[in-house]
Amino acid sequence: MSDLERYSFNKEKNRNEEIVLLKGNGCFWKKCSFCDYYLDRANSKEAIEINQTVLSKITGRSSRLTVINSGSFFELPKETIESIKEIVINKEITDLSIEAHLKYIDKVIELKDEYRKLGISVHPRIGIETFDESIREDLFKKGFGKLDLDKVKQVFDECCLLYGVKGQNKETLLEDIKIATSNFKDVYLNIYEQRTGLPSDPELIKEFIGELYPELNKIQNLHILINNTDLGVG
Repeated sequence: MSDLERYSFNKEKNRNEEIVLLKGNGCFWKKCSFCDYYLDRANSKEAIEINQTVLSKITGRSSRLTVINSGSFFELPKETIESIKEIVINKEITDLSIEAHLKYIDKVIELKDEYRKLGISVHPRIGIETFDESIREDLFKKGFGKLDLDKVKQVFDECCLLYGVKGQNKETLLEDIKIATSNFKDVYLNIYEQRTGLPSDPELIKEFIGELYPELNKIQNLHILINNTDLGVG
């Protein structure tokens, strides 16, 4: 993966943000049936070197930065986390989006408080995938159990949804989008690209692109990613 695939500038729906894809030690969970992103990992020394190269591209031109690392923010090397903080301060970035598993909710709260004292807003993003508990837990293996939405939305500003897996349907998708866009500032709908043994549903995806996408894409706080590289990294 080249440096260009780890840094991008996104203007989609006027979000205007710099995005970096960094390396950590891999997602602690590694059990989600749809995901192999945790394979994008490295030992601390290698990760720090790669991350420094990517972070050096940040200009601060939009005052907004999103950090992605194929896992949770807290699984980055501590040196990288400190570098991010220095860059955010020095480049006068006012809004920082990060990703984190529900397990890290207490750390997310601490991070938000830490940055708030610096005048910086942290916008945590969580991969909920679907609000249908049976699909999320039995099929996707997220490991959340029963989701306390009120608690989650008090801490996380953004969420990710996943669609296009056999067993899903457009009725549950529309319900997911309704719940997500009503409770989170920004919502990312990822169309499933089969990367594991969990089968995709090509007909469901075809129906989505042909029938649902044109109208759903008009929702201002819904960002639809047909391909996992649509934000310019990956």
